[in-house]
Amino acid sequence: MAYIDHLLGRGEQILYVARQHLFVLIANILTELALIALLVAAGVASHMAFDTATLTFGGITASNLILLICIGISVAVLFSGFLDFLRWNSEQHVVTDRRLLQVQGVLSKRVHDVALEKISDVTLHQGFSGRLLNFGTVTVFTSGDSGPGVLDRIADPLAFQRALLEAKHQLEQNYRFLEQIYRTAPVEGAPVEVQRRLEELVALRDRGILSIDEFESRKRELLSQR
Repeated sequence: MAYIDHLLGRGEQILYVARQHLFVLIANILTELALIALLVAAGVASHMAFDTATLTFGGITASNLILLICIGISVAVLFSGFLDFLRWNSEQHVVTDRRLLQVQGVLSKRVHDVALEKISDVTLHQGFSGRLLNFGTVTVFTSGDSGPGVLDRIADPLAFQRALLEAKHQLEQNYRFLEQIYRTAPVEGAPVEVQRRLEELVALRDRGILSIDEFESRKRELLSQR
């Protein structure tokens, strides 16, 4: 079971999953590979330059010591590239039918979630390269005091923004539908109407919009009006 599955509530459904564009990972890895190539070249050049030197450190000649240092740094940079991949793979921005989840971290996890009803606005910025490669920065504004959440250089930002706004709209529609159910009392002696509303309550419970306690409370309220 994936880590994100442990964060979901009863009946909560994932609608969209986004992460940083692949080019972000590739750019980092290419930079690190270029650094490794530079270090190896510097190590070889220094080894050739000091090959005839008699200076030693702990029994190791200066040329060999410089070469070993360059190789050691190259291995560290290569390991850093592997960590970049793990971070890229584990960082997710998940839209569910209830909230926006931001998951970060490889071994230790950091999770930030925002309820859809608290999201006040969503903006998108795409430069020329972003439009060309299909990435962009999405800023999510909330009604709380936490400030905007910035999702930097995510892949297919238009699809992410659309999924987030549609999920928020659907949740608002569900809440309005629920309010409409309870504003209108059931008709006296109309068991078909009561049955229909009970079925609607069951559907809302199964989708996770109503908790079990809320479902039972509103079911009793509905049946008491028969």
